Amino acid sequence: MSLALNDLLICCRQLEHDRATERRKEVEKFKRLIRDPETVQHLDKHSDSKQGKYLNWDAVFRFLQKYIQKETECLRTAKPNVSASTQTSRQKKMQEISSLVRYFIKCANKRAPRLKCQELLIFIMETVKDSYNGVIYGADYSNILLKDILSVRKYWCEISQQQWLDLFSVYFRLYLKPSQDINRVLVARIIHAVTKGCCSQTDGLNSKFLDFFTKAIQYARQEKSSVGLNHILAALIIFLKTLAVNFRIRVCELGDEILPTLLYIWAQHRLNDSLKEVLIELFQLQIYIHHPKGAKTHDKGAYESTKWQSILYNLYDLLVNEISHIGSRGKYSSGSRNIAVKENLIELMADICHQVFNEDTRSLEISQSYATTQRQSTDDNIPCKRRKIELGWGVIKDYLQKSQNDFNIVPWLQIATQLISKYPASLPNCELSPLLLILYQLLPQQRHGERTPYVLQCLTKVALCQGKKSNLESSQKSELLKLWTKIWCITFRGISSEQIQTENFGLLRAIIQGSLVEVDREFWKLFTGSACRPSSPAVCCLTLALAICVVPETAKMGAEQNIYEVNRNFTLKESIMRWLLFYQLEDDIEDSTVLPPILQSKLPHLMLEKILVSLTMKNCKAAMNVFQSVPEGGQPHKDKEESSFSEVEELFLQTTFDRMDFLTIVKECAVEKYQSSIGFSVHSNLKESLDSYLLKLSEQLLNNYSSEVTNSETLVRCSVLLVGVLGCYCYVGVITEVEACTSELFQKAKSLMQCSGECISLFKNKTNEESRIGSLRNMMQICTSCLCNYNKKNANKITSGFFLRLLTSKLMNDIADICKSLASFMKKPVDYGERESVEDGTDDHLREINAPSSMDLFHDYPAGDVSDSAECGECQSTIGAMNPLAEEYLSKQDLLLLDMLKFLCTCITISQTNTLSFRAADIRKKLLLLVDSSILDLTKSLHLHMYLVLLKELPGKECPLPMEDVVELLKPLSLVCSLYRRDQDVCTTILNHALHVVTNLDHGSVDTENTRDAQGQFLTVIGAFWHLTKDKKCSFSVRMALVKCLKTLLEADPYSKWAVLNVMGEHFAVNEMFPQFLADDHHQVRMLAAGSINRLFQDMSQGDCFKSLKALPLRLQQTAFENAYLKAQEGVKEVSHRTENPDHLDEIYNRKSVLLMMVAVVLYCSPICEKQALFALCKSMKENGLEPRLVKKVLQKVSETFGYRRLEDFMASHLDYLVLEWLNLQETEYNLSSFPFILLNYTNVDDFYR
Repeated sequence: MSLALNDLLICCRQLEHDRATERRKEVEKFKRLIRDPETVQHLDKHSDSKQGKYLNWDAVFRFLQKYIQKETECLRTAKPNVSASTQTSRQKKMQEISSLVRYFIKCANKRAPRLKCQELLIFIMETVKDSYNGVIYGADYSNILLKDILSVRKYWCEISQQQWLDLFSVYFRLYLKPSQDINRVLVARIIHAVTKGCCSQTDGLNSKFLDFFTKAIQYARQEKSSVGLNHILAALIIFLKTLAVNFRIRVCELGDEILPTLLYIWAQHRLNDSLKEVLIELFQLQIYIHHPKGAKTHDKGAYESTKWQSILYNLYDLLVNEISHIGSRGKYSSGSRNIAVKENLIELMADICHQVFNEDTRSLEISQSYATTQRQSTDDNIPCKRRKIELGWGVIKDYLQKSQNDFNIVPWLQIATQLISKYPASLPNCELSPLLLILYQLLPQQRHGERTPYVLQCLTKVALCQGKKSNLESSQKSELLKLWTKIWCITFRGISSEQIQTENFGLLRAIIQGSLVEVDREFWKLFTGSACRPSSPAVCCLTLALAICVVPETAKMGAEQNIYEVNRNFTLKESIMRWLLFYQLEDDIEDSTVLPPILQSKLPHLMLEKILVSLTMKNCKAAMNVFQSVPEGGQPHKDKEESSFSEVEELFLQTTFDRMDFLTIVKECAVEKYQSSIGFSVHSNLKESLDSYLLKLSEQLLNNYSSEVTNSETLVRCSVLLVGVLGCYCYVGVITEVEACTSELFQKAKSLMQCSGECISLFKNKTNEESRIGSLRNMMQICTSCLCNYNKKNANKITSGFFLRLLTSKLMNDIADICKSLASFMKKPVDYGERESVEDGTDDHLREINAPSSMDLFHDYPAGDVSDSAECGECQSTIGAMNPLAEEYLSKQDLLLLDMLKFLCTCITISQTNTLSFRAADIRKKLLLLVDSSILDLTKSLHLHMYLVLLKELPGKECPLPMEDVVELLKPLSLVCSLYRRDQDVCTTILNHALHVVTNLDHGSVDTENTRDAQGQFLTVIGAFWHLTKDKKCSFSVRMALVKCLKTLLEADPYSKWAVLNVMGEHFAVNEMFPQFLADDHHQVRMLAAGSINRLFQDMSQGDCFKSLKALPLRLQQTAFENAYLKAQEGVKEVSHRTENPDHLDEIYNRKSVLLMMVAVVLYCSPICEKQALFALCKSMKENGLEPRLVKKVLQKVSETFGYRRLEDFMASHLDYLVLEWLNLQETEYNLSSFPFILLNYTNVDDFYR
């Protein structure tokens, strides 16, 4: 042992000295030693090596606990009746002990969390629970728990489910029985963090914990105290989002129970804005759960109850009053206030209006529960206060008319806009004209006022809504036409106002789309003069107009037109082209330094190009329609930041069979058909003019180019414009691809890209120059958006091929070099301790690669491997520990690196089908160098992001990677899974990214050795996760991702020739083990497996379209059906015996839905098993209690898809088989009278016999 450690050990032993003065001296020495560099180095090293025989941080912590125990015992046994000064010194002593604990934890965990999570938790929990110690140290230790444990990701991931539950119970009891010594807000924040951790790291809290929240809400009402309530309700929202998936009925019942109390708290207490925000979110969540996707009735998937209906009316009444209050506050407040109400309140109000508005009910008398006092609510003899409320569109119209104040009008404009936008059918035909008249009257009153944008937005939604109505009477149409004509004129005149230009063009577009007025010549003049600049809203409006209307040859010349246009007598089409490209710029544009607006606007990809090319066609409208009708596909899209609750709403509707996605495959395939693009005639003079204008535009940029000053984003935008026009011309057959590539436009596009390449080269030597990063990121995103990996020929695909040819070898290599430079530019580890642990992790990884078993994969790593400093806990803007994949960890350079990686990966993915100026293989090798162990440090957030981008973007579906590259790409996969195996969020992301590799694993039949290696690496990871799932160590989100991976494996290898998991020496074919997820503990996992079960019946490796799918052999299908049916049925029978718990009503219903879904999918996709599946449904109605209404709903849809007009016809076609099998069951209860004849729409057995 080193001298430094020896000194510390002696000091630790002296902390237990009997004399208080000696202990006090040793404490000062102790604090000095634990920050001594040499001592810290040895303690870090011993903690990382996990060698118990040496002194490490955990051993020191145990000495410290003994010291605290001794000091506390002295305080406990001291005389209670003492002077004030003695009492003060004791208080000071307690604070010193708490401070020492926190100081020690910070010293130990400063470089990386090295103290054992379990020991820290046990120490804090025992202290807080102890009646004496809890009073002395509870507040301070709770603060340590929140800031130094729950904010550290490593600890967050090491807390077991039972520990989460224990923490929750302990702190909720503290919240409900508050002590003056512990701040209730602190306790509430801990509950919030614990709930978040438990729900992200495990399958969530048990439904029995709902009682805690109910008590907390009742307490807030009784005590008239909302201290910490916002954190309690935020925790409840997190809890309900996870719980609702499995226990929807229970969560709805809870809403019915607690919402009246929350309405009372809102109405009777003075709440701050943050608490109102949380309440709005909770109300909205309950609406989503009761009424998924706006469902209004039980038949459509809604949860209905009399109590809930009463709550909806009360909530509606409360929010009407709240909105009126907000309006009056704005009206009488001094200074500037935003007249708009927050979007979350508007969305909630619109959803409630959708539920309570009814054409038959204009007013209603309700029991105003939220106005009831506490005494009244507990006394059944005192009636609730009753109040009459107004309902329907009349309410909205009244509020829009009865005040001229913007603060009163705008919120109701917002509500009307949201309601019509989200639920167009909610606006009855009879209300269309009155509402439109009111909006028309509001429009000109304050042309430049604050309300105008909101009026225009509302009119836009009304126009779109009317366009969908096909049952309007002719008299009403005539009345509406007059109003729309007036609105059109007002909107037209207001187009010059830049503040509301977006809204004005949006309205014009909606009117044109619905053919609500006839487009006149004046409209086209908007796109030729100086009334407005070319912008995204203007171009979108023009695109739609070109697809719907015929462009006249000329437009009347107005005074606003430029003199050169009159002199040269341009046609309207050419004037539009000039307006788009130059807009008020003089003829000598080549010498101008002013950029045309169009090169500074962010437009949808290829929209401008399609307009320009269409304008040169003789049949402009037909050309635009062809461009618009082609599915673009392959466009990169941003990943959702977090999973939306919309997915859970979809799940509810699937569970009630109001959504049957498995029946939509044929429709999706039908979209692939589109018009032929051959046979268009071009105006040669217009094409020449367009070519000339584009050349002028490019010359202007090239003449003014300076590598130091010119924006690379603008150069790329212009280059894309040129090749986009060429691509559109090729698509409609005007020129060939060879002609395009030899054209002058293409050469200019090349020159522009070369200039942008110089900007890249300049940045290569100055990667820390932040001023260029924003422009380069935009450039990368534009470049990536131009690349299309869609396998069907369209304008986007052709343009993508042209753009790839512009990319020089130097440009691509420079970008790859910048990626390497940015990836290598990492902050050095804080000290040697962290660096050593990373090296240890690398050695472990090398050993692990040689190990055949997937169970060697997820072993423990040294504490410092995944960098996670406790310092993060100081930033408490977020509750709990931050995800390593959070964007907050990334700098601007990091984000640029990731954008560049996506661009390079996309280029390589689609390069095999295109002619290139660079060697894709060389760039691919440079990218794969980034995953080499000498560069890749997966403990760093950036490198984790970097590897995940490569894992997702580099493998191509249509053009797979060479198998040796797949092997290289997969090498770090086992390490990253090992490092983050306990982090459920990261594991979910890894699996979701890894499934993109699967399609590459079956394309390497020539390179058998690398193929086996790649398959082995991938299957080892999948096998490890499957084993963890069996041991209940994976959260439902990880299991969802795992099912998606297995589903993709089945698509790639339907016979499971190589898709076989080797777990603990046993082999499991994927097609045999997949049905096991039908009995998973989580409903969403089960439903995903049930909806994907067709992979066991169809060969999906050859095509995505339903009609091209090949059936698997008879024996495989029958075996698969038997396994799947038994597994799904097993789940139903297992929970049917536990009906004593009301929560199991949800479970039984969900399990039956899974069984029905699984059988329905097989019935639909497998002609071989069709009769067998249909009989299984009949049998399950008797054996498993499947609800006849749901079974009929499913069979009705399936039979319609098969072409039967009635369900009875479908059932009759199989009736002989069904009856024969029914009677062959050889059991007394299976006779003709017990046959489910209700499926043939017979109400009794006598009708069935006939």
